[in-house]
Amino acid sequence: MEMVAQTINLLNGHDVDATKVQAGEVQTHVLLGLNPGLINSSGYSWTADYVTVTGDLCADLLSNIASEQRAKVVYEYLYRQIEDKKVRETIDFLLNREEAHNQMFRDAFNKVQETGSNRDFGTTKAAKMYFSMSNPGPNTFATGETNAPSFK
Repeated sequence: MEMVAQTINLLNGHDVDATKVQAGEVQTHVLLGLNPGLINSSGYSWTADYVTVTGDLCADLLSNIASEQRAKVVYEYLYRQIEDKKVRETIDFLLNREEAHNQMFRDAFNKVQETGSNRDFGTTKAAKMYFSMSNPGPNTFATGETNAPSFK
């Protein structure tokens, strides 16, 4: 947040005079000055509701991986829309940090993936079965069997 806020401040010329703000919501600049607002894109304040913790390490790590991936997508969208070299450098740095976080969470998940909710608590063979309907030909079970019944 600090890097994004600082980039915005630099682009705005560090001017907190509401009459000189060229873009954005004037009220935000008046109320917050040069400080980042801890609000989401709809204007709702940050709360602990944004933190999702289950107490299960596998579930929480997978949630963190997904969050990092979503952040990367947002930065990539921003990067494609912005032509300013310095802003792009900032976004590139943030993208690289998200990728580093994502990789750390993946490495951690790989170490604990046979624990917690990822264990097979009464899961049957049928629960892990799937049929490939994408290509013509015999359906294939996840187990690699090719003698699955045809559903034509």
